[in-house]
Amino acid sequence: MAQELAPWRPLPTTSSRAQRILNAKTVLLSTTGPADAARAAKRLVGSYAHLKAPDPDTFMEAVAAVLSLYPLDVVRECVDPRYGIARKLKFLSIEELGDWLDAKLEYYRLVAATSPHPPALPPPQRVPPPDAEAASRARAIIARHAQRSERRDPISRLRRVHRYLGERQLRRDRARALAELEQEEGS
Repeated sequence: MAQELAPWRPLPTTSSRAQRILNAKTVLLSTTGPADAARAAKRLVGSYAHLKAPDPDTFMEAVAAVLSLYPLDVVRECVDPRYGIARKLKFLSIEELGDWLDAKLEYYRLVAATSPHPPALPPPQRVPPPDAEAASRARAIIARHAQRSERRDPISRLRRVHRYLGERQLRRDRARALAELEQEEGS
């Protein structure tokens, strides 16, 4: 009796970053032999009940040949009916099988290539204090911008006009009051 293909167990999602990297490297190190690929192909093709290939043996050999190119743990994940390709694809084809396996292999390669420690933050950049000349230039620019925006704003213009008219009226009232006081003193 042929030995069964060991079932695939999902990797823990609560593991640390270093543990996930180690798991990915372990997955990439495993190899798929011809016997494992044939058992995996039989399990995968058996997951598709409606599969009616014209030549089932040739199709199984093609699936086994594709599976033999990938690490054993990726193949186990692929043929697992709970997590694998049967959950994603309605109809099995060699092209889609290769695409699915390539995507999983790329994922594990990316995880394995990352650093176990997050990159350290760069030290904060110290901003030199502005010199007096730069500060005065900045104040002048801000003042010019405020004047320009005030000139364009109709409400600011009305305020300026009313301020001018109020100051003019105040000057007239002062002059009249002074004139009245001088007349009272002179009389």
